[in-house]
Amino acid sequence: MAHFWINKDVPGAREHQVAAQTYGVEGDYVHFYDDSKLKVLSIRKETAFLIERSSD
Repeated sequence: MAHFWINKDVPGAREHQVAAQTYGVEGDYVHFYDDSKLKVLSIRKETAFLIERSSD
């Protein structure tokens, strides 16, 4: 499973890290999924200014 940073080093934005296999955008949300394609986190896309995958 990979790690994704949300808003890492973005001034004024809340930083968060999530363990997930992948992510996708659906409507107003960004969903992060595990290996079984189950959602592990959903956030409103208006709050996600930067999403980057950590190097493994």
